[in-house]
Amino acid sequence: MNTALKIILVDKNTGRSAMLRRALQDKGHEVICRMSDSLNLQDSNEMTHADVVIVNADIPDEQVFANLTYINKTKPKPIVIFTEESGPGMASSAIKSGVHAYIVDGLEENRVQPIIDVAIARFREFQALKDELDATRNQLSERKAVEKAKGLLMQHKGVNEDEAYQSLRKMAMNKNKRIVDVAESVINAFELLE
Repeated sequence: MNTALKIILVDKNTGRSAMLRRALQDKGHEVICRMSDSLNLQDSNEMTHADVVIVNADIPDEQVFANLTYINKTKPKPIVIFTEESGPGMASSAIKSGVHAYIVDGLEENRVQPIIDVAIARFREFQALKDELDATRNQLSERKAVEKAKGLLMQHKGVNEDEAYQSLRKMAMNKNKRIVDVAESVINAFELLE
């Protein structure tokens, strides 16, 4: 049995959304909110509680993709789009807006759960890669700060690179701070002197 999910459903067609809601409930999921369009997604309190966003549209337009892009930047969630037709560039727009599953040719109840599973898996994989990239960027930024602080100490104190590093390390230990925090303090102090 799959984990019960809280789902936001965006579909202006009430009959179609009722069918999808029933299919989702049959799988143990809860549709916590149904919207007729994606305009109010970003302001929806339910976004905080939702596990997945499903958009069911005849033909998604640029406004839908813009709204989903905003959601992906502010409150990232796995996003699934079911559409009856797809025009030129729509799949590309969907991917750029953060859609994790883009299904053309409508919705079949028996396909919903596997598609949601794929969207969640892709979302988790993407988030893991994003977290790894953020961590790498942070490490690089910290390394640059330490290197800059060493350079300033070498220049102003006339010490070699190892002595500059040992000085930073000793300051960090004495103040019970991370070396990068001490490096940033050193950089700020030298900037004030200039």
